Amino acid sequence: MLTSSEKDSLYKLIAAVIGDDPSVKTRRMKFNLRTVSVVEDMIAANENCNSNMKKLVIDLLGASAVLSRGWLKLLLKTSKEKIDKINLHGYGCSIVTKSKWKNAIITSVI
Repeated sequence: MLTSSEKDSLYKLIAAVIGDDPSVKTRRMKFNLRTVSVVEDMIAANENCNSNMKKLVIDLLGASAVLSRGWLKLLLKTSKEKIDKINLHGYGCSIVTKSKWKNAIITSVI
């Protein structure tokens, strides 16, 4: 059983990952231990997505010396400073996470 405060905190955490969603927000008073479990899985999946994106960018930057003839090397060479400033907690991962986990969160309260 979750307290009202715990349910509010859980919603804030959900909103931090997938954004404010009215269909989830209206069900927050019904959040339960199943919801907690689903949200834990969602956060792990989102973290995995973000770390995979970061690894991809790092691998591409590290491989630029090998790609001496191609266009990718030129792109990476001119874009390295921009890539270093990118926050890899990306929109793409948020969209994928929301599309996969929103319904699981909603059905956890049924």
